[in-house]
Amino acid sequence: NNGGDGFVVALELAQSGVPTVVLCIPDAMDIQGDALTYYTQVIESGIRVIPVNGQNWRTEIDKAGLVVDALLGTGLEGLELREPYAGVVLAINQLSVPIMAVDVPSGISGDAGQMTEPHIQAQFTVTMGYAKAAMLFSPVREAVGEVVVAEIGFPVDSLAHVAGSPLKCLSPAEMSHFYPKRSIAAHKYQAGKVAIIAGSKGFSGAAVLASTAALRSGAGLVRLAVPDSIGAIAETLSLETIVSYAPETASGGFAMAGKSILEGLIDWADIVAIGPGIGRAAETIELVTELIPKIDKPLILDADGLFALATNLTCLEHRTTPTILTPHAGEFQNLLDAAGLKMQSNWQSASAFAKRYGCTVLLKGAPSVVATPAGEVFVNSTGNPGMATAGSGDVLTGMIAGLLAQNQTLPGMLNYAIFKHGEAGDLARKKFGELGMIASDIINALPQVLLP
Repeated sequence: NNGGDGFVVALELAQSGVPTVVLCIPDAMDIQGDALTYYTQVIESGIRVIPVNGQNWRTEIDKAGLVVDALLGTGLEGLELREPYAGVVLAINQLSVPIMAVDVPSGISGDAGQMTEPHIQAQFTVTMGYAKAAMLFSPVREAVGEVVVAEIGFPVDSLAHVAGSPLKCLSPAEMSHFYPKRSIAAHKYQAGKVAIIAGSKGFSGAAVLASTAALRSGAGLVRLAVPDSIGAIAETLSLETIVSYAPETASGGFAMAGKSILEGLIDWADIVAIGPGIGRAAETIELVTELIPKIDKPLILDADGLFALATNLTCLEHRTTPTILTPHAGEFQNLLDAAGLKMQSNWQSASAFAKRYGCTVLLKGAPSVVATPAGEVFVNSTGNPGMATAGSGDVLTGMIAGLLAQNQTLPGMLNYAIFKHGEAGDLARKKFGELGMIASDIINALPQVLLP
């Protein structure tokens, strides 16, 4: 009934005084059901209907200031678009006017993610009931443009079934329930204690960004362990962070000699994060892989902490508390190689890894996905390309640690963290633009997005 939706759009536009022409591919005899009802109303209203069986339709398309694509819907099959649809799609794509697709752009299967050649390249897509799974991922994401979900009465708890997918898209309404609320008598030790093991010579910024983000996310206390040579820098740049100096290797990374210092920090904390900027020195890797199985607190592993993990995945087998991995695509490929798993789609691979190793995987990207050991997969809907900047991931690690320290509900608080990280990035983009924004701008936006 995509054509039927198109007839309704034509009626609404005409009734609003917008000059409207309908280009119709099927013969009137082939139109059935609700589509026929609205087609009849279009004819009776006096809207011009031009069949696509000659050259007149090309003239009309060239006159358009807006094209509404309602040719084909989600039930598309095959990888090649037949005529006359292919010719119409090619003509539409050559226009310099906005193209708005109804439900999905023609030539794309919204759920399966198949794309024909050619297919409509829309600037906007108004999709019915729920965001189709494939719309959230490349290459379909580039073809749908900005997506607007039109509510049509689907019960919320039925959407995953309707979509035919385990994917769940994070929404503002759902995320609002996870805002950490404090008792009126709360003190800093009740607001969450975070331990962060981060940084190395030349990478003090990663440690400072993570610790500052944890504080800006509401953590009551943050203790940051760094190698000796960057301790003074960390203290200077993050006044509210308690900095612990640890013995370092010749290259400026964490040394085994500092193990007891780190263990004391871990014992004190509610949440532990390891990895931003720690480097890949052999001694540092050995230290991290010795710590991982012994940490009896929720643990976040990021960046070089994930590199260390990939050298010895058996570390995860001995963990009894939640483990959160936050790789980008390259880091995740390294983990998959170590596990002997083949890359499928992003979310399928993340889910397979999470289930095999009993951990939660936050696979960062456009979009980011969260896969749980129970098989749930959540897709984030916030963020922008400007967040592809050095330190953005360190900020996210700090946010996750700071928020989980206040409420250890998983995957809810993790989803809340990535959703708000994206919102802060979107706010930073409005102020600085995609090219001008940097990671600290995301931190500075947190007070405005972390609101009840």
